[in-house]
Formats: sequence, C-alpha cells, structure tokens
Amino acid sequence: MKKIKLLLLIILTFVTFSYSQTSDSLSNKDFIIIKAVGDTMLGSYTPKRILPPKDGNEFVESVGNLLKDADIVMCNLEGSFVKEDFKPVKKGSGKVFNFGMPYYLAQTLRNLGFNVVSFNNNHVLDYGYEGYEFTKTLLKSMNINYATREDFAVIEVKGKKVAVVAFGFNGGKYRITDIENAKKEVSQLKSKYDIVIVSFHGGAEGKSALHVRNQTEYFLGENRGNVVEFARGVVDAGADLVIGHGPHVLRAVEIYKGKLIAYSLGNFLTYGNFNLKGYNGIGGILEVVLTKDGKFIKANFIPTKQISFGIPVYDESKQAIQLLNQLGKEDFPNSYYHFKSED
Repeated sequence: MKKIKLLLLIILTFVTFSYSQTSDSLSNKDFIIIKAVGDTMLGSYTPKRILPPKDGNEFVESVGNLLKDADIVMCNLEGSFVKEDFKPVKKGSGKVFNFGMPYYLAQTLRNLGFNVVSFNNNHVLDYGYEGYEFTKTLLKSMNINYATREDFAVIEVKGKKVAVVAFGFNGGKYRITDIENAKKEVSQLKSKYDIVIVSFHGGAEGKSALHVRNQTEYFLGENRGNVVEFARGVVDAGADLVIGHGPHVLRAVEIYKGKLIAYSLGNFLTYGNFNLKGYNGIGGILEVVLTKDGKFIKANFIPTKQISFGIPVYDESKQAIQLLNQLGKEDFPNSYYHFKSED
C-alpha cells in the first residue's frame, strides 16, 4: 500500500510540474495563444461626430502593450470603415445609431496588433454594402483577416491552420438563430482545419443583460438567439473556443466539455457614441492558451476600463475579474471558469 501511495504521489507531482511548466511557457512552440477583446469602434462620423484627437495613437499608447505576445489578436469590429462622403443607411424609428469609422483609423487597428476581426453584427451594414465592401478591402490591404456574414477567416499559426467563423442574428449565411446550420458549418470546418474558433454576436443588451439564460433572448423586439444552446451546440460540433459579443457588458465564462465559452466580452474600445457608465465601461482582454490540436490549457483575463470618450486603460481595481467570477458562480455554478487575479 505504501508503494502504491508513493507511486501515486510521484505521478501527481509529475503531472502538476508538467502543467505548471506548460502554463508558464506561453511562448512555447507547441501552444497557440489567442487574445480576444469585445466591441471595438475607433470613433465615428455618425450619429455624432466624435473622433480621437491623435488619430488613434492614444489607443496604442494606452493598451497596445497589453495586446502583445499572442499568435491571434481579435476583436468584434462594431461598424464599418468609411470615407467622409459615404452616406449612412437610415433604419428603424426614433434615435438611429449608424457607426462609420474614418478609414484612416484602420491603421490604428493594425498598430494595436489585431490580425483578425469578427465582422458579423448589427452595425456592419450601417453604411450599406458600400461601407461593408470598402471595409473588407481596407482590412485585406492591411493583412487583417476578417470573418463576415458570408465567409470565414483562415490564419496559419505555427504550422497549423486556424479557422475563425462569426455568427450574427440579422441575416447572412452564419446565423446564431439557426443552430442546426451553425453546427453543420462548424463540423465541416473542423474536418478541414486544425482549430476552429467561433465568434458570435447575440443576446440582449445593457446592464439588465449581465446574466446568461438558457433561453431565446430578445432586444427591441428582435430575436437575438439562445446563446447557451448555440455555444454548446457548436462545441458539440467541433469548436475549440467560443467568444461572444453583443450585450455591451461582460457575461460569464464557462468550461463546457473541456472547451472555453465566453458569453460576452463587453465593450473594449468604443470611442464616442457609446454609453460607458457602470458595467458598460468595464472590459478586458481574454487570453486563451490552446495546444496545437485545440485542447484548452488555461485562460487569463487582463482587466480594462474606458475613460474619457472611450479610451481603454488597465484597471488596477480589476473590476472585470471580480464581475466575471461573480457572474460565473451565479449563472454556471458547476462549470464556470474562475479567473485568478494576478498579484
């Protein structure tokens, strides 16, 4: 019996040491590091003209260093890049939010380190297909990959091919409301690519939408999908990582069948025309480490908050980590991912 206990102790020590070595060696060639952030809008001509005074350099100076040291750096691009003479497409009644970022700020996106964007949300057509197609052309010229309403992105990382596919709730090929088709699309991607990352835009909005419910959510009368059923469904179909956007606030993060699901990364950099009070101004950078065959190793969350019109800065109080852990305990008590607060 003593020999068996000794053997178990040796095995446990070896496993713990191996995991520790894996966790600490984030630059190891055998691992793929993803840094993902929430909604990103670098200023806009409309509905109110609010543009960064230093052409976006203040964003790079503020958080550029926090986005380094990753193989994939991605965001949800909330709106299109446009020229000043482009016309927004009016929609709905009452106050209309059309987001059109000056095209020259695309360079800031690149300077921040982003190499892929999720471009399937309810603002990508604010300037019609003129702004939509122009944005894709501009991103391509800067070697920034994009996952859109009708196509996915492929990035080669350390000899592996990573597919990034984005689902939205208002039209296009990839719809969060059509879960069976979503599972089919993800399954097909997984059969061709080493790692599949799913981004989705769904769920209700605002401070009343902090909690995740396993039910269909509506906002302004619009079906925003059942994000739990969707996220778990695409994991069942082969997704290695699922990252949500849309509510404009942080939501819980869980582990489902060994895969990480972040239900909303909130607002990260939303300069101008956004409500940044309270929970709306709290965000951060989700850092995920995967093996080269897509196995989840660990995650970290770098807390940020937005100041002024929407400049992200590191949050010393780490409100985001506290909020994520609290929401996780409440919404997914048996499966939430607990983020550690670095010393």
